Amino acid sequence: MATILIVDPDSATRSLLELLCERLGHRPIGPREWVEGQEPDLLLLEPASRPGVRLARGYRRRFPQLPILCVSIDGPNGETESLEPVGHVMKPFRRSQLERALEQALIPTADAV
Repeated sequence: MATILIVDPDSATRSLLELLCERLGHRPIGPREWVEGQEPDLLLLEPASRPGVRLARGYRRRFPQLPILCVSIDGPNGETESLEPVGHVMKPFRRSQLERALEQALIPTADAV
């Protein structure tokens, strides 16, 4: 089970991502829970959100190895790529697509071992 920090400005999308993460056996948290000391294993980010990208940059500085998975209606762009995400899931997506992307994002890299 992984702790997944979800940063998405749309409450309906955030709720859906939380539900899907829970159904896949993970524990979703929001930025408030992270501030309270719960360190995430993965960051799910909607990169179309400027405040979300700012938060992601801060997380990246503090946790350089934290995997970031973008979940967006927009394709990857320069700003997104500067965060070095481990993947990009396009909305709308199938549950199986998100599940595969989460599995891949949570595989430890050779550098982290």
